[in-house]
Amino acid sequence: MIRLPISGLLARWRPATGYDDLTLIECPPGLEGAVRYVARCVTGADNRALDAPTLAIGDLDWLIMARRRDVLGDGMIDEGSCPHCRARVDVRFSLAAFAEYHRPRRARSATPTGERGWWRLSSAEITFRAPTVADVLTAVGEPDAKAALLQRCVRGELDPASRRSVERAMARVAPTLRADVAGSCPDCGAAVTLDVDVREVCLSELRFDADSVLDEVHLLASTYHWSHRTILGLPSVRRGAYADLISGRSPVPRGLNLSEVNVG
Repeated sequence: MIRLPISGLLARWRPATGYDDLTLIECPPGLEGAVRYVARCVTGADNRALDAPTLAIGDLDWLIMARRRDVLGDGMIDEGSCPHCRARVDVRFSLAAFAEYHRPRRARSATPTGERGWWRLSSAEITFRAPTVADVLTAVGEPDAKAALLQRCVRGELDPASRRSVERAMARVAPTLRADVAGSCPDCGAAVTLDVDVREVCLSELRFDADSVLDEVHLLASTYHWSHRTILGLPSVRRGAYADLISGRSPVPRGLNLSEVNVG
C-alpha cells in the first residue's frame, strides 16, 4: 500500500492487464491523461476504485512516480541543454530521494483549521485547501486560470500580500513533484538547472513501456489462437513473458504455467 503524503489516504496499484496498458497508451499527455490512468488502475484501502479527481495534485504525482519506480526502477535521467555552450546535459537522480525531499512540510504561516484538509493563515482571516485534480482541470478553461483556482480553494478576501502568503503556504503543505534539478555541463562545467515535471516524465516512460501491448497481442494471437479479449485480460507481466518465449528472447520463466497454452 502507498500512503499518499498530502491526504494520508492509502492506495494501491492493481496488477496491470492489457486493458490497462491500452488505457495508458491512449491517454493524452498532461493531467487529464494521468487522472484517467489512475482512476482505472488504483484502488483505496477498501479495494474500491480511488476517486482520482478529488486527489491533491501532489498525491496524483506521487502515485504516478510510485508506479514508475515499481515498473522501471528508481533511477531517472532527464535531458536538457547547457545554457552556456548548448551541449546536451543528462541529469540523473533517485526518484525516492526526490520525492522524500519534496514531501509536505509544515508552513509557519498557516495552521490546520480542524476541518479536514483546510488551513488558516496566521496573518489573516483566510482559509485554504490544496488544489485537487478537479480544481485544476476546471480552472484551466478560465481566462485567468490562477485566479479561478484560488477562488475554488480559498475562503476569504485576498489582497496581493495574502495571496502570496496563501501560495507559499500551499507550496509547503501540498507540494507537487515538479521542481528544479541541478547538474553540471559535461563539456564546459557550467551549472545547469532543469525544470523537471516528474509526473509527466514518469507517465511518458510508462506509456513507452506499455506500447508493446499491440505487438504482443498480435504475436500471441498468431501463435496460440487466443481471442483478443483473452490476451488483453492476461496480467501484463505474463503476456510479456509469453511474447518473449515465442520470439526466443527468454526461456520459460520459473513458475509460468504453459499448460493453459493452446497451440493446436
